[in-house]
Amino acid sequence: AKWPMSHAKAIEKAGLLGVATTAALVVSSTSWRGVADFVFAGSAAPLRPAPAPAAPLEVAAIASNIGSVCGMAAVTGMAASAIVASSARRRLPGATAGRRRIRVAVLAGEDRRSTGAVAERPLLDQIVTGAVRAIEVAELKRVEAQSEAPSEANGGWSGEPREWADADSLTQRISSVSQAGPLAQLKQFIADRLAGDYDEQAIGALIDSKIASNRVMMFSFSSCPFCLRAKTLLQEEYGIELEVYECDLEPDGKAVRAELGRRTGRTSMPSTWLGPDVLLGGCNDGGLGGVATLHAEGALEALLAERGALSGGSPWWFPSFGPDLQEVSRQKRALRTLCADAPKNGVGTSEDLKDDIENAAKALEPSCQGQPARAKLEGVWDLLYCTAPGGSNGKVGPFVGDVTQVFVDDERFKNEVEVFGILKLSLEAQRKIMDDYKIKVTFKQLAVSIFGTEVFRKDLKGAGVWKQRYVDEDLRVMDTPSLFVLRRRL
Repeated sequence: AKWPMSHAKAIEKAGLLGVATTAALVVSSTSWRGVADFVFAGSAAPLRPAPAPAAPLEVAAIASNIGSVCGMAAVTGMAASAIVASSARRRLPGATAGRRRIRVAVLAGEDRRSTGAVAERPLLDQIVTGAVRAIEVAELKRVEAQSEAPSEANGGWSGEPREWADADSLTQRISSVSQAGPLAQLKQFIADRLAGDYDEQAIGALIDSKIASNRVMMFSFSSCPFCLRAKTLLQEEYGIELEVYECDLEPDGKAVRAELGRRTGRTSMPSTWLGPDVLLGGCNDGGLGGVATLHAEGALEALLAERGALSGGSPWWFPSFGPDLQEVSRQKRALRTLCADAPKNGVGTSEDLKDDIENAAKALEPSCQGQPARAKLEGVWDLLYCTAPGGSNGKVGPFVGDVTQVFVDDERFKNEVEVFGILKLSLEAQRKIMDDYKIKVTFKQLAVSIFGTEVFRKDLKGAGVWKQRYVDEDLRVMDTPSLFVLRRRL
């Protein structure tokens, strides 16, 4: 911040060179991972093979060579530009919140940027901002191209691939590296440029109000798989009713993201809060460790309970005198955990574990609504566990496939078994309510597909009576008479 202006201009030029290089790489790459390879250019062990270029090979090779030479200059220049620009505008650095077991305190009135008049930015600075926004447009096109197509199978999700949110994914490893040091400063620089000039006091008040007025507050991107994973965990595993602010859909979203970056030291989403003094973090990192990480370590429930986030009204399927929502959530987690301990679909489960799962199902059963057979069912449900022999458990020869139940309407559904994405068996059936607990299932047709092409179809004659033991919006337990536990896919 004390360097002469000539040094600052030199640094900005280095940043501009980096932006131009990145833009060339975006043009010559088929995905953001090409840009990630550029950021880590020069590594003796590249993170992944170079992606196939969309432009001619000569263009891709030239862009790659430029990236190798200018990679470090780009990162260093952009990060330094962010520091100089921040100092020139009298911006205060945000609190770093990445250390584990350390709560993040954000006091009202702290960490505000000056609301005075902002001097006109130099021409080069404006050029850099324009280049950053051009990269944003390219990135949005990349997101659109790689996003999943909404379908019954993925629960209508239309964002980036959900597996990117896995703790051991390449995307997560790159994200972890970018949360500190020059790359984090670079991301803050980009967030500031995208946000433009805004009323810092008003945006800060908006963030404070959202966090203070909700037990669990999440700032999110609607197409982000990390945000989806964190939302799903909080809603499904703990029954949390959280408030979500989608930064990519709200008018002030870009400014909110930039301001959150200054408070927490990270611009990545989600940013999940338990009141103004506890930052859970993102999905797998940040804050106290991230929602998914805290859940895996068994620490999330205690944090939620301590802050009163697990208390609240019961959902519609509980009578007013029914069991406590927190206790029901605990029972559901216990059953799902036992099912996860069993082999896939329950095939080959030991007798002791079978008894434990049956006992967990019995413990949950009294918490069910009064008419489980009459509950409206829709969407796609994944099989977590069953005791059924033969094809119902997904076993096809030596392989165990993925088993789903897809509801077409109130009466028709399909039981599907898919093996390695190659073979699919689809059993079409119809259900009829017999009483509050039982339904009659009539099997209609069996269809066999290979690589998505139907090769065989046969009419069936068969029926059975299924007893519904527990049904809510995301978990079902039933006897066919074999025990089945299914979970709705979001």
